[in-house]
Amino acid sequence: MRHHTTLRPAAALAAGVLVAALAPGLALASAQAGRAQHVYVPEEFDGTEHWSAQENACGPWATTFHEIRHGGFDVVRAPGGQVPGEIHINGVVDGWIQLTPDDPTRPTYTGTYREKADGVVTDLDDDSVRVMQFRLRVPMTGTDGSSLLITLSGKTTVNANGTVTVDRSQESCS
Repeated sequence: MRHHTTLRPAAALAAGVLVAALAPGLALASAQAGRAQHVYVPEEFDGTEHWSAQENACGPWATTFHEIRHGGFDVVRAPGGQVPGEIHINGVVDGWIQLTPDDPTRPTYTGTYREKADGVVTDLDDDSVRVMQFRLRVPMTGTDGSSLLITLSGKTTVNANGTVTVDRSQESCS
């Protein structure tokens, strides 16, 4: 299975984007009389991608992959944490996917998933390295009652300059 642009867990991407882009702004902002600072980052996606029979790890048949994601992430900087300036990232993204084969005699598969992100960032200086990891399993049911299981896992590392130094993912379907 090739690395598909649509099938990549939002939590891993969002955590990297949040820490690299939004969290430093929160860290620099002054707390107002001990009040927490909140930034909500929505995650909305609705896209399709066609996979040839060679690209489809779920079977030797061409298919259209459709994914819808909806949710978001709350980035919070609250005074009084264990480490001064710590930032909390919490979020949930619900997803729905469908595989619709080009051959109408094959079953269409659908499945849902829920991504959860929960983390604490304690160090945002110039020497910080950000590491995000993910694992996602999506059980899918066919219109004929058969089932598939899509499994994704990966790791992304971003250095202090914002450059991605590791971007590794594994995808399988059984």
